[in-house]
Amino acid sequence: MYLEHFHLTQSPFQEEPNPEVLFPGAKREDISQSLLLDVLAGKPLVKLIGREGSGKTLICRVIIDRLPDNYEVVYIDNPVGAFDDLLRLACLDLGMNPIGNHETINFLQELRRLLELRKAANKKTVLIIDEAEKLFLATLERLVRHISDYQDDLGLTIILAGRPGLDANLEQLAVFCAEVDMHSGYYLEPLNENETRQYLRFRLNAAGLSREQHGDIFTEGAVAKIFESAQGNLRMINILAEEALQVSCSEKSFMVLLDHVEPDDDDRDAMGSKVLELYELLRHNRLWTAGLGLAVVLVLVIGFMLSGKGGKELPVQSTSEKSLKVLPQQAGESPSSAVVGSAPATRGGAAAVPAEPGKSAGNAAAEGPAAVPVPAKEGERRDGDKLFRERVGAGAGLLAGSLRGGYTIQLMMLASDQAQASITKTLIQDEYYSLKDQLYILRKKTNPPSLFVFYGMFDSMDAAREARNSMPVLLRKHHPYPLSISEALKKLEN
Repeated sequence: MYLEHFHLTQSPFQEEPNPEVLFPGAKREDISQSLLLDVLAGKPLVKLIGREGSGKTLICRVIIDRLPDNYEVVYIDNPVGAFDDLLRLACLDLGMNPIGNHETINFLQELRRLLELRKAANKKTVLIIDEAEKLFLATLERLVRHISDYQDDLGLTIILAGRPGLDANLEQLAVFCAEVDMHSGYYLEPLNENETRQYLRFRLNAAGLSREQHGDIFTEGAVAKIFESAQGNLRMINILAEEALQVSCSEKSFMVLLDHVEPDDDDRDAMGSKVLELYELLRHNRLWTAGLGLAVVLVLVIGFMLSGKGGKELPVQSTSEKSLKVLPQQAGESPSSAVVGSAPATRGGAAAVPAEPGKSAGNAAAEGPAAVPVPAKEGERRDGDKLFRERVGAGAGLLAGSLRGGYTIQLMMLASDQAQASITKTLIQDEYYSLKDQLYILRKKTNPPSLFVFYGMFDSMDAAREARNSMPVLLRKHHPYPLSISEALKKLEN
């Protein structure tokens, strides 16, 4: 609706990375050009470091678009697994036969063979690993060590894009891998207030805004408030600006005013903070694997259910069997076979859907099942605040899952004063309401507050990946990725 109101041709602050809309300020264009020149010069390893939401994936897409035709790109995101798992993905992308017994293949030799074929055809290869901070340190070490083996002009460049943890890991390896320059790279700094203002103008102009007709939509007060809340993080700027445009349109205003960037000071998720305090207590007292730890969790979850504002009971259903009506994976059943069969391989996750007639199981998983909306009954008013409190309480279930070594899927992370209000509005929508029992919300104590939304609890990484690949499109648009529950909780520590 606001697109028509502001005479825009597309959403100006969409989260999907669009390489055709790269903000040139804040050194983004300079870094893109320099990184591209490094690849063309044949540098074996280049790193791109930035915090979550700083634009690393966008710059990787820009590099892919700008490379000459004689370059072939292998793009790997969420690189969770051993060294051979990583090489297997690269070899498959480079044309290795996907059929056959891969257990007998030496993937290092296979990668060399594929690179030699491309060299003979006057082609070069770029391996881009996004979210490279997730690489196991041993995997990263082997990857760096073997880079020197391909410096005999096989035409391979590796780009590692990741959060600051990646840089720390590379520093650890620098002493042992002195033959590879691990200091060559670029850092994406957050935007300052003036760059935030320029970014808002740039994205609006790219979306078709006529400044002659509208001038600056965001007032100085609104810009200052967005900068203060987002602290220069591009993803957070996009979220805040999108919400502000919608509020401005609803009030039939052609300018985004200070009040349209409205923070939500209503802190109803104290229970989430209690869960985090419990997590820290257990972690530092090494009760992770003890039965006592799980008993403490269950006792405190019950206590949370009986606590809350004014002594009112807060219903928490996520840890009960009522919210986990998904058949467990049978003993001895592989995740892949469970997906094709009728019984899901998840615990509280997305149910796998058999392939439709005429479609392969792989295609069915790729498309994902359509979400079945649950329309509100006539006269029904869904209580978004109550739903939010329930799903924060459900976060205690993730803590219990970490004691069992479980897995989950991160859907989104919002860090703004409006994060709670945004998620609350989302939960009452028909499509998300039908999935509410699979959503878990945890809060990180930051300013502005950060909220993490996770989906499902799974017994294995394979089950989580299968669920991610087959989840409804409305969830996949958030770029979800599977991870262990212990890794999910580590995001809340700092």
